[in-house]
Amino acid sequence: MSQLNRIVTMWLDFAEDQAQRKKQVLLKDWTEKLDQFLAFNEREVLQGAGKISKKQADAKAEGEYERYMAVQRQIKEQQGEGDIAELLRLKVKLKK
Repeated sequence: MSQLNRIVTMWLDFAEDQAQRKKQVLLKDWTEKLDQFLAFNEREVLQGAGKISKKQADAKAEGEYERYMAVQRQIKEQQGEGDIAELLRLKVKLKK
């Protein structure tokens, strides 16, 4: 994910530079420039629309999100159990 963030940041910096220099670029030019940018950075350029449908991509994303949320719930439960144990320990300590 950090690699994707890095390449997107570089691309947006490039696009911002083009805009600041008031370079007129048409949409078809952006497509070509993006392919060149990815090739220059030794990244694969997707040819065509790919093989995964939107429905398949959505199903995959939902499944991954559910897995992520299950892990987050487990982490929060563990934190809550730790907090309860700490409160009980403090309660016993205060009674002494």
